[in-house]
Amino acid sequence: MTYKRRLWSSLLVVCLVLIPLSVASARQERPTVALVLGGGAARGFSHIGLIQALEENGIPIDMIVGTSMGSIVAGLYAGGYSVENIAEVAVHLDASKLLDIPIPLTGGVVDSTGIQVFLDELLGGRTYDEMPIPFKSVMVDLGTARDVAFSEGKVSIGIQASMSIPGVFPPVEINGRYYVDGGLTNQVPANVAAAMGADVIIAVSLEKDYSNADYRNIIDNLRMSLAAMMGGYTQINTSMADVVIVPKVGLDSSWEFQKVAYFIEQGYEAGLEYMDQIKAAILAKEPGFTFHPYRQQGYTRDELKEIVGRAEQRVERLPKRFTFKPEFQFDRLYNFPKLGFKFTHGPLSWFGIGYRYGMDPEDGGHEVFVDWGKHNWGSVDLFVRKSPQKEQPTFGFYVQGPELKQLSLEAAYASQGEKAWQVSASNPKLWDHSPVVAGLSLRVTGLRQQEDVPLKDTLLMAAAPQVQVFPWGEEHFPVTVVLARPYVLGRLTLESPVTKLDVRPSLTVGIGSELHFFGLYPADLSLGVEVSSTAETRVNFRLTGLRF
Repeated sequence: MTYKRRLWSSLLVVCLVLIPLSVASARQERPTVALVLGGGAARGFSHIGLIQALEENGIPIDMIVGTSMGSIVAGLYAGGYSVENIAEVAVHLDASKLLDIPIPLTGGVVDSTGIQVFLDELLGGRTYDEMPIPFKSVMVDLGTARDVAFSEGKVSIGIQASMSIPGVFPPVEINGRYYVDGGLTNQVPANVAAAMGADVIIAVSLEKDYSNADYRNIIDNLRMSLAAMMGGYTQINTSMADVVIVPKVGLDSSWEFQKVAYFIEQGYEAGLEYMDQIKAAILAKEPGFTFHPYRQQGYTRDELKEIVGRAEQRVERLPKRFTFKPEFQFDRLYNFPKLGFKFTHGPLSWFGIGYRYGMDPEDGGHEVFVDWGKHNWGSVDLFVRKSPQKEQPTFGFYVQGPELKQLSLEAAYASQGEKAWQVSASNPKLWDHSPVVAGLSLRVTGLRQQEDVPLKDTLLMAAAPQVQVFPWGEEHFPVTVVLARPYVLGRLTLESPVTKLDVRPSLTVGIGSELHFFGLYPADLSLGVEVSSTAETRVNFRLTGLRF
């Protein structure tokens, strides 16, 4: 019995040793797959669709590396967010709320601190070693001009550094050194995935198509020159990848952040197009590998909404440094331009104090003002103006409510002049079927009461339907850091006293353009000629919606 017991004990020990070894050996047989997401600004949204294609076809993602915009998508996915979660954030988030343009500039045009804080909340303040999927973000050390695969400290700070395009964003300081966008020297860091020990490397290069480039255009030439300098690094690093995926993205799409759905679809189609190559690369390492479709669970819609809400509140509470900003507005009652400047943020918080000059011979003049505004609450503007044609200063205010589904509510008042107050509601895209867009504006104007005019006769009501025709449809044309979408404008204004029908029509025809500064800050610029029923003609120049 003693002998048998010893024999069974020995067999049990052998089993306890061999079983874990056999399991470990089985795990080692499955090749480790790394996904490398390259930079490309707005084109980086295509990474979302690509990951969806990988999941649906059972391609595992054991580690992930990102540069610039690729580091944002990679970081969120490595942090446990699902493809649907990332797409939801990308489609509905107003990124302009996360960015600030302080003047004077310090190191870059746009302050990216809000993005870092927003990502930090989304990722739960995680450090790199706390990420569910191993992740590295690539950046360039300005002091050495070498790219660095960052994997220490807070993930949000590493992503912020990786996406800091020189000149656009200031460098990010980490432990006394300054870092910028990794795309300068390592646009597609497949070499980093190789150093992490990946067996199969799937790399995504967001190359631009220069087949239709205009060589007489200085902007195109600068872009192609920069791409040529970066191309050598890209070829060296992507040579370590088993598969290099190139989604079909256009030449001028870097700032088109409004085309999220389009880019996601392009990434998904690219993933399907290269799927046979990806599977072949994995099967070459392990012929018996079985591809099981899966889906990273992520968060429910309610959970995601709560997380994003907390992140936006953290950004909202961020102190902003004292800033000097230029001012360009239009008087809401008399429709003349006003130029000036203001000081805001810092000790003023959301208030601003400044000076403007209204360019109108009768109602314009020197103006000092105090304003207050928030994205979600609207704005209030109080002013005092000294017009050359008036003995007393004019006091007034302008109030704009929060925009609700393209509906804008405004109210204005002035203590002198023919018009005393005005309330308006407008929706420029009441009917949007590109290339034709129709809108409507309604307003009620109160004229200043005269001695011989009854109060009831001082109210004017106006309706102004307008049509915008976009000859190039949804296409946007890049002009340095601005995306322009030109249109032809036609507006018919029908105004009449409230108490009697006495329609006074006027017709405005002109040209204009929707503008997106850095692809984020929307504005509308138009120039038109207005002809009234009395044959009076005047030129209208408008810039609306611009708010940094």
